[in-house]
Amino acid sequence: MRPRLALLLAALAPALPAPAFIPVAGSPVWPDGNIQMHLQLGPGAPAGDPRGWNAVAADLLAEWNRSLVRTKFTWVLDSTLPAGDGNGVNNVLFRGDIFGRPFGDSTLAVNTIWRVGTRRTEGDVIFNTKYAWDAYRGPLRHPAGSLNAEFIRVALHEFGHALGLGHPDEAGQFVSAIMNSRSGDTDALTDDDRAGAAFLYASADGAVAPRLTLPLVDQNPVEGDAVDFVVGVSGTAPFTYQWRRNGATQGVSTAAWTLSNVATVSSGIWSVTVTNARGSVTSTMTLNVTTRAVAPVIVRQPQPAAARTGQTVAFTVTATGSTPRYHLWRRNGVALGLATPSDTLTLTDVQPGDAGIYSVEVSNSGGAVASADAPLTVAPAVTAPTFTLQPLGQSIAPGSTVVFRAEAEGSPAPLYQWRRNGTALTGATRGTLVLRNAGTADAGTYTCVATNAGGTATSAGATLSLAAGAAPGRLANLSILTRLSPAAPSITVGTVIGGAGTTGAKPLLVRAIGPGLAAFGLDDVLADPRLELIGAAPAGANDDWGTEPGLAAIFEATGAFALGAGSRDAALHRPALAPRPYSIVVAANGSPAGAVLAELFDATPGPAFAAATPRLVNVSVLQPIPADTVLTAGFVLGGGTARTVLVRAMGPSLTPFGLPASQVLGDPRLALFDGASRRIAGNDNWGGDPQLTAAGEAVGAFRPIAADSTDAMLLLTLPPGSYTAQVTGPGAGTALVEVYEVP
Repeated sequence: MRPRLALLLAALAPALPAPAFIPVAGSPVWPDGNIQMHLQLGPGAPAGDPRGWNAVAADLLAEWNRSLVRTKFTWVLDSTLPAGDGNGVNNVLFRGDIFGRPFGDSTLAVNTIWRVGTRRTEGDVIFNTKYAWDAYRGPLRHPAGSLNAEFIRVALHEFGHALGLGHPDEAGQFVSAIMNSRSGDTDALTDDDRAGAAFLYASADGAVAPRLTLPLVDQNPVEGDAVDFVVGVSGTAPFTYQWRRNGATQGVSTAAWTLSNVATVSSGIWSVTVTNARGSVTSTMTLNVTTRAVAPVIVRQPQPAAARTGQTVAFTVTATGSTPRYHLWRRNGVALGLATPSDTLTLTDVQPGDAGIYSVEVSNSGGAVASADAPLTVAPAVTAPTFTLQPLGQSIAPGSTVVFRAEAEGSPAPLYQWRRNGTALTGATRGTLVLRNAGTADAGTYTCVATNAGGTATSAGATLSLAAGAAPGRLANLSILTRLSPAAPSITVGTVIGGAGTTGAKPLLVRAIGPGLAAFGLDDVLADPRLELIGAAPAGANDDWGTEPGLAAIFEATGAFALGAGSRDAALHRPALAPRPYSIVVAANGSPAGAVLAELFDATPGPAFAAATPRLVNVSVLQPIPADTVLTAGFVLGGGTARTVLVRAMGPSLTPFGLPASQVLGDPRLALFDGASRRIAGNDNWGGDPQLTAAGEAVGAFRPIAADSTDAMLLLTLPPGSYTAQVTGPGAGTALVEVYEVP
């Protein structure tokens, strides 16, 4: 078994009077005797102690020894033995990795542990050289999050792990202890730490009944082998040991002994009873001596595991066959250290790099067998939600649709719940909240609550108010900036005039700008654009705008930028168009190569606009998009209230209309910017949101759209102003860009 215990030391929890020491999971402890630590911290010395790092470490081991009885730390100063994991040597050293594994992002030091059952066989202590180390007592002298570290409290903590102590604060205990997972100004062992060490290693302060810390384990030796019998207990010394085989007393009275040159007649049920003044405890094992080696057979495979960053994972294999059995653990086919008697591999402080396929080869003198693969997946650590997009307040006309949007990040992905005036709204469990036909009862303050395993966060409040007397929000202008070429010699812009509850005709201004773009720094422009307006029949055409009288005044009235007198840009004004769909076709006189801006304007005078005035309820453009280029669609929302719009960038869903899949934009991406060029929303794949489906049905957008299609959509409420939608690849292909007002 191979636990790697890593920790980040920060502030201590407040002390309470009850002891709370916690053994490491599985309670692995050392057998009676000495725990020899090889101090290999190098020739340097901390600023506060010129004797050197190894001497400081020796003092800290001695500090723990004052609480130990049956087992003591010993040490070798400036040891030269090889350092490595699984080599039977307890190395204490500075190092930049954990024998090939990376440290966690905030890990100061690590204690690696090898064990067989509950008997600990090796424990290395590695201090992370990423940090600048010093050694001193008293308050910490560096701010949280710095790359400075204090050696004394970290080393005391790691040596406590080496003894078998865990983190009391992570087990729900709140005491002052050097063994808490976060450190502060505690710079020495506390009563709780000493009580924990005494519990594991038999304190003499008060009589405590024996408790098994290292039970016997079944063994399957071959005739002639030597068999070690070892038991470990905690409690109050002295202890007596009574060994039996098949119930018959044996002449042995020690915690550990060896049966040399074992024979088959020694097979049977062996037990040991450990007794002190407060009671006794018995451990039992089966000894099965065979005449020849029996190859190992795996009877329980290591199991797949899933963990989050920072958690502990253990892989265990159970095998039969002659002992000793050795276990060589691998990740993705690469050996992790040496083959050892440990049947368990334990990884603590797991990181994404630990994910992979784990397996083990079990071997003995009779052969070897490989286990099945056990995958390990490592998910990000749990983090509490944080809002990255706050909902915005809206002022709308009564009866309108309104959309509130909020986004929160966290791990795992947060769940949402919307509230109005503090009361949860039934079914409002998405990041987007859509209210249709909003009225007085819907007015109020809306908040979104995001929740995951890490905690809960509440968004800022967004107020919904109704503006009954204001001019209703509406689509007032659409513009498409693109390029014509021999491969795409024209562009068609579509619009629909009308809207529920409207009557009368609509004045419309349409333009095709080529030379006029030079004023904005574009030099590769379409030299001579022309346009045609088509309804049920052709409704007008223009080549050069100067042929249409009175257009300059209409440009000014609608907010269209002025054109140079005599320019070859095209423009057309129609004062009274009947409600219906229209198409505006822009092409070229001469070579169809260059940038062109297609525009249409609602030419209704602002003061004359009322709820019954026909509107531009839909504008769209179908256009090829070359690779590594952007199709830009601008629109303006006029009026005095916010308006909800549905913006779609369709590629794959065009194939039912006769476009081959090879010619459409396979994965359109949609981004929306406000008039200050700030990105306010975006979408790649629409994801099958039923709210988007309902909005599309309400405005008559074509459907159905597969939930797993890569088309992009946005549904949002916007205040009056100008906006730009950008559509990009990857790759090239034809896309349909649509903007709908949502009633």
